[in-house]
Amino acid sequence: MLKSLLWWALAGGLVPLMGIPLAILSIPDPQRRLISRGAYLWSWILMKTAGCTLKVEGAEKFKRYKQFVVVCNHQSYFDIFTLVCVLRRAPHFLAKKELFQIPIFGQLLSLAQVIKIDRQDPDAAIESIKRGLTKGISRPIAIFPEGTRSPDGHFQPFRKKGLNILIETGLPLFPMAIKGTRRVMPKGSYTVKSATIQVKVGEPVFTKPGLSEEEKALIRERIWRSIDELLKA
Repeated sequence: MLKSLLWWALAGGLVPLMGIPLAILSIPDPQRRLISRGAYLWSWILMKTAGCTLKVEGAEKFKRYKQFVVVCNHQSYFDIFTLVCVLRRAPHFLAKKELFQIPIFGQLLSLAQVIKIDRQDPDAAIESIKRGLTKGISRPIAIFPEGTRSPDGHFQPFRKKGLNILIETGLPLFPMAIKGTRRVMPKGSYTVKSATIQVKVGEPVFTKPGLSEEEKALIRERIWRSIDELLKA
């Protein structure tokens, strides 16, 4: 209980303490590099405070590409901190619009170039992704195409629309499996527990613009199966 209280105090307290100065300093920088580095430091502190050990396999594959998409399974809010720690910077996340309404935190999401989506309006969500892509995104993109955290730990089917837009970018898509975060903080729980978090990065899947719906479906299936195999390995 004490660990959970400390964790939540840091999670909330560090946002204004670190975020506001970094946001001001990042205004002249369109790439928001200080915000990205600050997100990494914030995530690292929260991982250590929770008592988590992170084990990563295959992250060296990212170094071959300047820009790419990471496609992950989703079991816990800790998936976000894990992904930032693996990349050592904040990617361009896709985030539900409600998070942008949180004071200070919402403004920081905008400054960090998080792409806003409306889960109740799929067409508007796609337009939000398109707008983000046309702004010249400078960091990796991350998506949890299950759409929500798994309530029971089982790997869920993908929602296709957001992933279809990212397939259209022609960027390499990396399947990535995250195991152990559900033990740290399962869906519906606010208690933080220690755990070993394992991350495995698969081989990239290459795409190109203009693919048919059938071709996109095959790519989604290929990525889903790759993550599923990494989770079972």
